Amino acid sequence: MPARLEEHVSGCIFCRIVAGTERSWKVCETAHAYAFLDVNPLGEYHTLVVPKHHYTDVFDVPPDAWLQLMAAVKTVVDRFRERLGVEHVQIVNNSGGAADQQVFHLHVHVIPRGTDDGQQVTWTPRPELRERFDAMLSDLA
Repeated sequence: MPARLEEHVSGCIFCRIVAGTERSWKVCETAHAYAFLDVNPLGEYHTLVVPKHHYTDVFDVPPDAWLQLMAAVKTVVDRFRERLGVEHVQIVNNSGGAADQQVFHLHVHVIPRGTDDGQQVTWTPRPELRERFDAMLSDLA
């Protein structure tokens, strides 16, 4: 087991799942990531993909580990399409408490979607922010 994971196994549910000490419903596994069905699914086949190393969130993960995680997400999406005929999928990462992250081990939700799945994604556009675009870009420079 990688040293970084060993440091967090006891306190992190996802580390325990990766370590095999907590039950999960494995969808697939790569050398760097583990994918399993979410125990609080928004719909059928709602899957979480987690890195095998413990990273708190997108701010904590090194770029190469992020790419490995995204490669595993692609593996899950391809499996959904090939085996289930899924043509629509939502991919979500929440990083930080204000972004509704509830388990502080980096993870990505992969949620097959259908036009009649009963789920609604609500986005509230704020076109008034366009007036601040120049200032926003200046802040990022």
